[in-house]
Amino acid sequence: MIRVLLLVIMLVSQMVWAAPIVVKDLRAGWMLYSENAYQSVNGSSLSDLRTIYFHVKAPIFKGQYLSLGSTENWNLFVNGKLIYSGRNEKFSIDSLALLYSPELFFGIYSDVGVRVLTTQIISENSSQAFISRENAGRPPTFFRDYAIIATAVLSFFLLLLFRTNPQLTLDYFSFAKIFSVQERNENLLASRITSSVNLLFYLFCALLTGFLLSAVFYFASSYFLVAKFVGIHSFGGAFLMWLKLSLFILVLLASKLIIVLFFSSLFNFRETVSFQFFNFLRFVLFTAVVMAMLSLIYFVFKGGQAVFYERLIVLALLLLSAGSVMVLIKLLARAPFSFFHLFSYLCVSEIIPLVIIIKIFF
Repeated sequence: MIRVLLLVIMLVSQMVWAAPIVVKDLRAGWMLYSENAYQSVNGSSLSDLRTIYFHVKAPIFKGQYLSLGSTENWNLFVNGKLIYSGRNEKFSIDSLALLYSPELFFGIYSDVGVRVLTTQIISENSSQAFISRENAGRPPTFFRDYAIIATAVLSFFLLLLFRTNPQLTLDYFSFAKIFSVQERNENLLASRITSSVNLLFYLFCALLTGFLLSAVFYFASSYFLVAKFVGIHSFGGAFLMWLKLSLFILVLLASKLIIVLFFSSLFNFRETVSFQFFNFLRFVLFTAVVMAMLSLIYFVFKGGQAVFYERLIVLALLLLSAGSVMVLIKLLARAPFSFFHLFSYLCVSEIIPLVIIIKIFF
C-alpha cells in the first residue's frame, strides 16, 4: 500500500514539475454577450454557454503564451478576426500584440460548449512568470492564512479525538478495512452510532470536508453550479463559509443516518445499521484524506490549473460510488436476503442519496 502511494506521488510530482508554469488562469475574466452588453460568466450559465470573451493586456505578459485547450474543437477570434480552429494550442502573446494590438480581445466559440475549456497564460521561464505575476497584481493572501489556521484547528481536533479514544480513532482511519469483505472485530463504540464520541467524529468529518470544499470552490468556482451560492472574498468570509459548508454537511450526515435507520427497519436490515453507517463514515474520511493529499502535492509543486479541482471532485464522487459498491459486497456476505431485496434497499439508502449529491455539483 505504501509503495503504491509513493508511486502515485512520484508520478503526480513528475507531471506537475514538467508542466509549464501557470501565470494566470483567465477563466475568472470570462464574459458573455447578452442584452447588448458584455456580462461576467458565472457557474449557472456556464453549462449552456457556447461563446465566451475575455481581455488580455499584452504588455503585462511579455514573453508569455496564451494556452487554450479542450476535448472538443473550438474557434478562436482575436479582435474580431478568426485566427485558429482546433482543440489544443498555445500562442505567443508578443506575436499577437504585434499582429493586432497591445489590447487583445479574444472570443472563443465551440459547438458543444466551453465548460471544459481552459484559458491560461503560461510561461516556460520561472523568472519571467514571477515578473508577469507581479505586473498583473499580487494575489490576495487571506485564503492562505485561512487555510493555515483551519488546518491547525483540524489537526488539534484530530489529536483531541485520538487522546479521547485512540482505538476508535484508529478504527475510523483503518482504510484497509473498507476494502475488506470479511470484517474483523470492530470497536464496541463503533456499534453505538449515536454515542458522544461518534458524534464528535461526525463533526470532525463535516469540518474536514467543509474545509476541502471551501478550497475547491475558491479556486474553481466557475466549474460548479452550486458555486454561485459560495463566495469567498475575505478572511472572515472564508471562515463563515467554512462553518456554513460544515453545517450543511453535518445536516447531510444526519439525513443519511435517518434514511438508513428508517429503511433498514422497513427492509428488515436493523442489524446492519451501525455496520453500514460506520463504513460510510470511513469511506468519507478516506475520500477526504485522498483529496487533501492530492491538493497538498499540487500546492507544493505550484500547480495553478482550476480544472484540477473539478477533477478532484469527480474523483471524490467516484470514490464514494466505489464505497456504495463495497457496502453491497459486504452486505451480500452478511444479510440472508435475495440480491433483489438487498439492491432495492441500497437504492434508497445509498444510490439515490449519492445521485442527489452528484446533481448538487453538476
